[in-house]
Amino acid sequence: MFANLKAVAFDDPDFKEDSVRELVVVPILSRLGYLPLGEARVLRSKSLRQPFIRVGTRNHPVTIIPDYTLVLKDKPALILDAKGPNEGVLDPMHVQQAYSYAVHPEIRCREFALCNGRELAIFSTDQADPLLHLAFEEFESRWDEIVKYMSPEYLAEPARRKFAPDFGFKLHRLGFSHDSALVMLGTRLNLFGRVNDNLITASANTEFAGEPHCVSFDFPPSMLPTIVSGLPQLLAEQFCEALGRSPFMAAAGLVIELDLVAHLGPETQGQSESFMPLIIEEVQASRFNPEPVVGDPNDVPPHVFKLRDAFLIKRGPNDA
Repeated sequence: MFANLKAVAFDDPDFKEDSVRELVVVPILSRLGYLPLGEARVLRSKSLRQPFIRVGTRNHPVTIIPDYTLVLKDKPALILDAKGPNEGVLDPMHVQQAYSYAVHPEIRCREFALCNGRELAIFSTDQADPLLHLAFEEFESRWDEIVKYMSPEYLAEPARRKFAPDFGFKLHRLGFSHDSALVMLGTRLNLFGRVNDNLITASANTEFAGEPHCVSFDFPPSMLPTIVSGLPQLLAEQFCEALGRSPFMAAAGLVIELDLVAHLGPETQGQSESFMPLIIEEVQASRFNPEPVVGDPNDVPPHVFKLRDAFLIKRGPNDA
């Protein structure tokens, strides 16, 4: 992405702000999908008709014009100011200047960023600490985080940032092929949904490289009896029955634990983002595991059948 640019280049006294713009910022914005024209575009050095902001009864001058304004459907979404390598992106003066531009009535965007080549810092106008602060050496390895705070799709829908990244995509980027066999032991499943007459999907959470990820497992309805075979019979019947009626969803609450073999499926477009499901090929074992776990998901809609609740009702609140 940076044409073999190395961090040592920032120590060269001739590497100044214009070099940061062309060799660091432009490649980032290009890879993020911003163009000179279109719904996701970049404005260079946008000027203001009124170069001040009013606080109380006083006008405060805006003394900079940031280099880049990221615009979505003609509305400013984020401003980015380039600095020389020796100008700190956390310097209060630089942050204050960029903030004053972001909150200007002709801009009014919630987020702003500064990049000096050595570092990238992204801020919200609602908090003092940066949302993201990366060194140049991390730009590639943590590219997903840059996407989450600067790409058109996330700026258009900031709520998507709360979604855990997809585990299937990470496997794909690591070079796993679609015919690689993935043996997964002790997988505890959460939310099941019947997509159509030929497909059921189930979600799970996993940790990868120290970060929580979401995994989607796809399988045919004919495999469902095997998947729930470890449950007590009554609970298995209730769970399958719930998947067969509206809203065709049921929450396993991490009670269903599987040893399984799967492979990486195709990229799939979901309601809010794309993902790569794991296709279950074989269920080697199914177990009923009611033990609670840290972070047990509790954000299931109230109208969805909850297997863990059914188990507690069956036992009774005072049962050992």
